[in-house]
Amino acid sequence: MAGLEEVHLEALRRAIDADTALDLDFLRTHPHAKVPYGAAPTALGVSELLGEIDMPVLLAALPADERDALIGLMGGPIIGGLRAYLLEHFNAMRTFYLDAAKRRLLVVFWWD
Repeated sequence: MAGLEEVHLEALRRAIDADTALDLDFLRTHPHAKVPYGAAPTALGVSELLGEIDMPVLLAALPADERDALIGLMGGPIIGGLRAYLLEHFNAMRTFYLDAAKRRLLVVFWWD
């Protein structure tokens, strides 16, 4: 609806939901193997794409009445408004990934 390109939409999906496209089998071998785990943990490399997203433009595409945008999302008013809430959280996520990339860190989602 906001015209976000598919590559950027996929970066958002990967940053939030993760994916298992990266082979991290080295974590199963000495000296990295600390605890056993099932499927490979998820790793992400989306910082550059998140940095290209103009979030204020995306937020402008939300319905004027924020209640219309909340259907199925949270179901109630957000203190400070939906746009401010989403912008704050997006900026925190983008900063996290950009900082990790600058420090040459691999971001891994791990769950048991």
